[in-house]
Amino acid sequence: MIGVSSFAFHELPLSETLEKIESIASCAEIFSEGQHDLLNHNISEVANSYNLKYTVHAPTSDLNIASIREPIRKASLEILKEMADICMKLDSEIMVVHPGYVAFPYERDRALKAFSHSIPVLEQIHSETGVKICLENMPMWECFIFREPGLDLGENFFALDVGHAHTMDNLKDFLDMEIAHFHLHDNNGMGDDHSPIGSGNIDYSIISPLLKDSNAAKIIENKCENDVLKSVDAIKKMSVR
Repeated sequence: MIGVSSFAFHELPLSETLEKIESIASCAEIFSEGQHDLLNHNISEVANSYNLKYTVHAPTSDLNIASIREPIRKASLEILKEMADICMKLDSEIMVVHPGYVAFPYERDRALKAFSHSIPVLEQIHSETGVKICLENMPMWECFIFREPGLDLGENFFALDVGHAHTMDNLKDFLDMEIAHFHLHDNNGMGDDHSPIGSGNIDYSIISPLLKDSNAAKIIENKCENDVLKSVDAIKKMSVR
């Protein structure tokens, strides 16, 4: 299933965004920020107004499940619990979550320990709601954790961001993991550009067989509508559905 992230329409109200996506794809991933913040919407109205399947990208601003400040870590998890309840109302089986970040490199070990304490809470959220918590690999900037394979995600799930992996030159390494969700965009390896597929130098032939065979949602994550249309066309030319 090919879907489109609401990120491309962040300047529009959620209702207009979903109308746009409905004309392009059968699935919308609602990036719960700004005008699309699901904490500020009537979820029943959203769910019943459009002929769309939904996935949800949890908020990223002000959340850090790897925070070395315990009150912030706990508050982040409380918001994710609330978001999972919203996912249930939308019949969304997937919630994408950023794994967190650290301000200073010398505090990375503390952040990783904090992240490990968040893992069982995320597992519990899945157990209680049935919503798959999909932790997403991050791009090249040193502040992020989970830029490379090997981080223990516990019994949680993995969302492969192809563009993020390309900035780290480790896309092939991530393909060895079990992938529950995809974020698709392009770049030239130098930055997290979220360009349309085919405009950068990611070799999509490496992953096109996996995309064809996988039942996971393939979410186009570009910055504007024109780029989304280019990416959808490119992915369909690979015979990905």
